[in-house]
Amino acid sequence: MTAVNKSPWLRNLSGAVVPLTFPGKVQAGSSATIKSGELCTFDETTGYWIAVNAVADYRYSLAIANEEQKAADLERYMEFVALRPDDVFEFALDASAQIALGDGLTLTASDSQKLTRDIDGSCVAFSIDGSNYPEVGTTIASRTYGQVVFNPVYSYWCQRVLKNNLKKVISTASSITLKIEDCGAVVLVTNTATITPPEATLPIGWNVKLVDCADVVMTFDPKPDTAGVIIKGSAPHTAGNTISVTDAGDFMELLWDGTNWVAVNSISGADGDITLT
Repeated sequence: MTAVNKSPWLRNLSGAVVPLTFPGKVQAGSSATIKSGELCTFDETTGYWIAVNAVADYRYSLAIANEEQKAADLERYMEFVALRPDDVFEFALDASAQIALGDGLTLTASDSQKLTRDIDGSCVAFSIDGSNYPEVGTTIASRTYGQVVFNPVYSYWCQRVLKNNLKKVISTASSITLKIEDCGAVVLVTNTATITPPEATLPIGWNVKLVDCADVVMTFDPKPDTAGVIIKGSAPHTAGNTISVTDAGDFMELLWDGTNWVAVNSISGADGDITLT
């Protein structure tokens, strides 16, 4: 495969008029040349950005080279295009295909400027172009290229700079009432304590994970008082009554369904039980 200089960024769905760029360290050109427009990966084993050369490179963070590293260039920082969730790029496909909206695409072995349609694979990007849909009938036209947005979980910008997948962690040694903003948080309880959800009206889907960290009594007090907890065969447990665990490593992941709290995941330790009060 011989890469060529190109600019695959097309537009941003949220209205940004230029791509977002950032500096990335590359090897001397005598070790690895890079063309503008190549999909690149931050190789943690060497600490440099290199052009994608294997399907499995999705395990590293991805970005797109925005300038060329020539054979005579020294080791340096060069410009890369960040893969933001709303950025649209155009890439060639490794084979003509009837690309539908939402179809997944993976990296292509030994070709840093092509994507491979693979809706059941590790999708690094998704098709967002509907211009190949017919005005009459249901046959989608085949394409040799695709307009795509990249999956944020494979984006260097989203994962290494913005750190999008970090959880909010709340460590407490005393009883607390959570805030609406604590949705999705992991609460680490280090001393006997009662954890109470926000008293305000909560949207369906509000959730929190509670973890007993020190062989202490960790109690969850469902609110409002009309709500119970669906856990351990109780459907639901008596409204307003608490549930508790006592062993380090015990946890309960609770979700508000609009009426009750559902323990979508939980585990109890040495005593083999979760106490319903």
